[in-house]
Amino acid sequence: MNLSIRIKIFLVLVAFSLLPLFLSRTVTSHTATTMAETLSDRTRTELLDIVTAELQHSAMSILRTVEGRGQALRLGTMMLARQAGSLLDETKPESLTSARPPSPWPLAQKITAPKGRYDKQIMHGATISLLVDFEAQTFHVSPFVRDTSVLSQVDRLHGLLPTFADVYAQLDSSATWVQVGLESGLLVRYPGLDSFPMVYDHRDQPWYENVKASGHAVWTLPQIDPTTRQVMATIAHPVHDASGGFAGVAAIDIPIQSVLHETDITSRWSEDTRSFMVARDPGGGLLILAQQSYEATKSQHWRAGIEPERMASDDSEAFARLLAAMDASDSGAMRLPYHGEDSVWAFASNPNFSFLLIAPESVVARLPDEVSGSLTTMFNRIRSVSAIISAIMLVATGLIAWFGSRAITRPIIRMTEAAERLSRGDFSARMDTVRTGDERDVLTDSFNNMVPKLAEHVRLSRDLALAEEVQGLLLPGSVPTLPGYEIAGGIVYCDQTGGDYYDFLDTRVEHGRALGVLLGDVSGHGVPSALIMASARGQMHSLTEVPMSAEARISTVNASLARDLDGTGRFLTLFYLELLDGSGSVRWVRAGHDPAIRYSPDRDEFGELDGAGLPLGVASDFVYVEEHTVLEEGELLVLATDGVWEARDEAGEMFGKQRVLALVRENAHKCPEDIRTALMQAATRHQAGGQEDDMAVVVIRKTLNG
Repeated sequence: MNLSIRIKIFLVLVAFSLLPLFLSRTVTSHTATTMAETLSDRTRTELLDIVTAELQHSAMSILRTVEGRGQALRLGTMMLARQAGSLLDETKPESLTSARPPSPWPLAQKITAPKGRYDKQIMHGATISLLVDFEAQTFHVSPFVRDTSVLSQVDRLHGLLPTFADVYAQLDSSATWVQVGLESGLLVRYPGLDSFPMVYDHRDQPWYENVKASGHAVWTLPQIDPTTRQVMATIAHPVHDASGGFAGVAAIDIPIQSVLHETDITSRWSEDTRSFMVARDPGGGLLILAQQSYEATKSQHWRAGIEPERMASDDSEAFARLLAAMDASDSGAMRLPYHGEDSVWAFASNPNFSFLLIAPESVVARLPDEVSGSLTTMFNRIRSVSAIISAIMLVATGLIAWFGSRAITRPIIRMTEAAERLSRGDFSARMDTVRTGDERDVLTDSFNNMVPKLAEHVRLSRDLALAEEVQGLLLPGSVPTLPGYEIAGGIVYCDQTGGDYYDFLDTRVEHGRALGVLLGDVSGHGVPSALIMASARGQMHSLTEVPMSAEARISTVNASLARDLDGTGRFLTLFYLELLDGSGSVRWVRAGHDPAIRYSPDRDEFGELDGAGLPLGVASDFVYVEEHTVLEEGELLVLATDGVWEARDEAGEMFGKQRVLALVRENAHKCPEDIRTALMQAATRHQAGGQEDDMAVVVIRKTLNG
């Protein structure tokens, strides 16, 4: 399919304009996509690490808070234990009425319990609010106690009420019950509560038994409170009498949620985040001391207790790595499944227990995913805007290229039309001179200037073709036949016409006829040399019927040429040879030309037909002298112009006469035409850069007389 130059230029302009755009768009899009994915993944990973570290920090913070609160609770139980021991050791206890503080009691009026703290779980998930009195304390005697000394202890322990209220207030109302239980079966609890399980015996409870067995302060968890049925953690301290003996236990009950900071964890992370207080089980694994939710215990009786649970994961190998990490470090975080969901486990430990937070990866990765999604959305918008801009640029570039190609190709189209007229021989064709201010103006001017020169060149080419044809007619049409001789001649011009010349003339001499052989070389080459050659030829032919010697003939032609060439600086070298008869007798005149080469194959000797003489056209009065010799049978004469041995190769080395002599010797057994052909072909091959001068060769062999 042929396309117009306008379409081609349009396509080229579009290609060169849009190809970089498309490449840039492709590279930019690929780079942006890769960058977006890399940045999104890196940001997500870094944020996930940050959030994981924050979860670990939360576990550490809660552990430190729990430890600090534990110290405060321990001091509170120690204060209660000392106060209780002090009151029990008094010899004269105050009466019941005198020990009770006046009402209203200012400290108690300042105490407010958190909402839901004293709600009791009943059947079907319903709750009722217990009526507690912050201005009173409750005394409870265990069933089957008949010792009357309990009454004396009741009188003494009425004095605990200010201490109870003070401890309760210092704990920022985080405690549910503050109590002292004695070996006698007496239990004093604050704040006051009318209803209390009649069968409750504190001496059978784990918190009491643990302290009695250890003799020091002990945490007991989890356990169900007999009044609210809420899950509690209890810190208890032994009470000693005056002799240092064990008299009872001072204890503080706090909700398990307060220990685990459930509200803070939920608000900071999510409701799906789970918190645990765990300890290393001597048998292996983790024993759950407290956990976030005890839904199954809400309707359970307080005497049933809570069975201990163990921590577990769906991935046993990952869980083993977690245990190793907890042994090796005070805090850390790992990813492993929990109840079938990939999660992040963050832990913080002290020598006694560890605090464990478990958050689903979907919760931990929520912020990283949101940031990653925002980055992806932003890069997608950038790509969309880039695509729209690219489309607009495509349309704009296409329009500019289309109309631009029209403006560019208009002068070329006009030149094409003018060139078509010129090809039909209309040399009046010209391009309109519409100025564009660039190289197209040069193109237009060059075309318009070229047309008349081309017309002149065509005319000259025709003239040269005619001159070449005419010059060809001036050369011998055939090789003459002369008994006793074999003759060959040929010429090759470097231009259409040249100044080299050879000819054979049937000439009248003083006593009969002879065959004249001419070989000439006009200085220079081309048309001027061809004209001089034609002039000399004409004069030589005009004298063929005039009986005269060779020297007289050449002198006559020289006198005429000298007048014609005077002042031109041109001349003609000529070797003129006359074959007088079949006996081998020859005479010649050398007018400035190279001597003819003479070779005898029998003796393998080279010689020359030499002689003195100026080129023709130099001096009109110069007298030329002819020379004579006799050729033996088989001898060769070779006449050639300097274009043969002065032929140069690419290195500038001339072909040289030594190569000519070698070729003559090598081909001496051949006919003269083959010898001439071998010489001219060898010289032509030597000129690798092309022929620079005309070449003419004539070969004559003396044979038997006919």
